[in-house]
Amino acid sequence: MREIDIDVGAKSESYAPLWKKMITAGRAAEGLRDDWRRQLAEVQREIGFEYIRFHGLFHDDMFIYNERSDGTVFYNWQYLDSLFDYLRSIGLKPFVELGFMPSALASGTTTMFWWKANVTPPKDYGKWTDLVSETVKHCVNRYGREEVAAWYFEVWNEPDYEGFWSGDQAEYFKLYEASVRGVKAIDPRFKVGGPSTTQFKQGQAPWVEAFLAYCASRELPVDFITNHPYPNDLITDLEGHTPLTYRGEESTADDLRWLRAAVARSAYPQAEIHPTEWNTSFFSRDLVHDTAFMAPYVIQNNVKSIGTADSLGFWTFTDVFEEMGAGETLFHGGFGMMTLQGLKKPSYYGYWFLARLGSERLASGDGFFAARKGDRVQVLLWNYAHYGEAFAAGNASALKPLDRYSIFDGQTQRIVLSLSGARGKHRILTYRFGREHGSAYDEWLANGALSDPTAEELSILECRTGPQGSIDTADMTESWQRELSLAPHDVVLLEFIPEM
Repeated sequence: MREIDIDVGAKSESYAPLWKKMITAGRAAEGLRDDWRRQLAEVQREIGFEYIRFHGLFHDDMFIYNERSDGTVFYNWQYLDSLFDYLRSIGLKPFVELGFMPSALASGTTTMFWWKANVTPPKDYGKWTDLVSETVKHCVNRYGREEVAAWYFEVWNEPDYEGFWSGDQAEYFKLYEASVRGVKAIDPRFKVGGPSTTQFKQGQAPWVEAFLAYCASRELPVDFITNHPYPNDLITDLEGHTPLTYRGEESTADDLRWLRAAVARSAYPQAEIHPTEWNTSFFSRDLVHDTAFMAPYVIQNNVKSIGTADSLGFWTFTDVFEEMGAGETLFHGGFGMMTLQGLKKPSYYGYWFLARLGSERLASGDGFFAARKGDRVQVLLWNYAHYGEAFAAGNASALKPLDRYSIFDGQTQRIVLSLSGARGKHRILTYRFGREHGSAYDEWLANGALSDPTAEELSILECRTGPQGSIDTADMTESWQRELSLAPHDVVLLEFIPEM
């Protein structure tokens, strides 16, 4: 039995909820689809983020950059306008990733993904700078200078990974310089950053220190640093395979502390830190992504990362996502917080719980966080159960489409929650989520694991998805106490609302 004591009358402290800053999506052209937009609008209504980041703004399917037969460049902004207008209509600002390379401007034909993102350097860096400048200028003309001053412009995606950049580090630094000059030519206040590199290796973020040193040597602006702290490694086993391994429970928080320290000792100590991709892994068919594990995973890592970064961009909000083509099944391990059909997965509810927290922290510790919003107090509890040793080391044999929980360690936790310092009568709202309480994947299992559910069957699953709530009242003039039991992957939120 574990005891958690919270003094409601204690002094609280404000904190920056990094989980509210950014959400992400696969690519720009997917944002022209109705289902993508409907899902994002629902995310904004129930959770609410400030920014959204995605690939492919300059991909050919957005039609922005064009050249005539004589080499004359012309631009087409209609798809960009449709997408950005929509984002602004639902309260989102673009976190603009500058990439990939339009084929007419590309120096080669190397591509990535099913949708063939060109990953080669520009054949003409002057034309690339013009493309960046014209894009920024168009946005200023359409949305206003002060609006664009609040945006972010990130140069490329994962250039340290050869699949995303056919050039080397020096070529990326050249691209950054050409890009930052293109943005700052429109307004020196506009924010530019990079290097948007992959997960940590040997305890360090690839290229970050070299990038900061290069920019300092060239007196280039760096307004923010980006990296993708996926908690994974790829190793080569004795048979020559490269299984995905999973690092320790503290890896995300450790990585972000390293980033914060690296920026602090650089020539850019005031640069913001924006991890623009993060999830349990960088594999878009990771069956863990659909499980109830994701709710406490999202909550715990965000809470532990308070103060280390300015955002933590969950990759992605939806399974409307086509890097490897369309997902083959309802729960195919996609990155998204929602399935292609719109069912809300456990990661969605991780953010739903976080969104209900006030911005004043009362207390926090292992598996709990207490906050205040006006005269209301929220206490969030979770039972995080990490991967077992074999799975973490790369043995995924126990992970199967209809059995995804054998890979986790963890035990049921019994908690006695005590509150003191409150006065008078309160209503108490309790929300519980977990494998037995509203996980869409687990409801799907319990209802026959249908391979192609009909619209009516999806509606039934939707009705059974989400936190289960209850209402209670209590006179809290004396200290209040409740005993709770949390199975592995469970989350419980209690909100205390005073009555007159």
